[in-house]
Amino acid sequence: MNTTNEAILTVKGLSKTFGARSVINDLDLDVSRGEVVGILGRNGSGKSTLFKILLDLIAADRGGVRVLGRSPDGSGKLRGLIGYVPEKPAFHTFMRVEEVLELRSRLFPRWDMAKALALCKRLELDINAKAGSLSKGNTAKLAWVAAVAHNPELLLLDEPTSGLDYLVRDHILTGLVSELAEGGKTILISNHRMGEMGGLLDRVCLLKEGRIDAGYSADFLKTEVFRISVRLEKDKFREGPGIKLLSRSGSLAELAVFGRENMEKIKTGAEISAMDLDTVFKALLGE
Repeated sequence: MNTTNEAILTVKGLSKTFGARSVINDLDLDVSRGEVVGILGRNGSGKSTLFKILLDLIAADRGGVRVLGRSPDGSGKLRGLIGYVPEKPAFHTFMRVEEVLELRSRLFPRWDMAKALALCKRLELDINAKAGSLSKGNTAKLAWVAAVAHNPELLLLDEPTSGLDYLVRDHILTGLVSELAEGGKTILISNHRMGEMGGLLDRVCLLKEGRIDAGYSADFLKTEVFRISVRLEKDKFREGPGIKLLSRSGSLAELAVFGRENMEKIKTGAEISAMDLDTVFKALLGE
């Protein structure tokens, strides 16, 4: 991707609790202009909460946030500069798709109705259909159009392909590629199926217990993570930062090893093979 050293997003010491539950805990994150970053985490790890704070939909308890040169202030101005696809998009059910888009055009000063209608045509989304009658796939298409038609510099995509069939996922991913091709877009993606995003990502950040636990470049995950088949001595194996257990049957085990330097910790005679990205991400999540 075409990245610069200019930070379009900076988060320092961000924390958010709901009652007694700490959801975001002293989180730090920097994202450069033009970078595509995957936010990987289990359900409840704080991904959606982080996005809502960046959108100025909810306030953090403490910490600093700068998005597009602004800090969330409760005014809602930031929301107009960011494209957002929520995990569960919802629209006024009584409106036709075209009416939904017309309403958005009054809320976003940079709205491009010609682009919105062209996207609907490309995605095969009927602009005369009622929003309340749309399938999950077509609702996702409408969410995508609503997120990008005002030409935002920053896109926040929260599980944009979750639960969608192959054809709809392909439409959304093709749209994502098109947005990147326009140049300069910065994108944060939270997605359970992160493997299908592998060709688009510059970096993946692991969100664990409310903070960024680790970060990896996409190139590292593609070339420096290996599947190791090995026989282990009973009760001798312990997982570490660079070695994750994928499966075990008796003394036979399959491991994910991150980085060639950790290969030295595995005894000789192990069978080594490449790993697909979906398995790499599952190993990071401990699934």
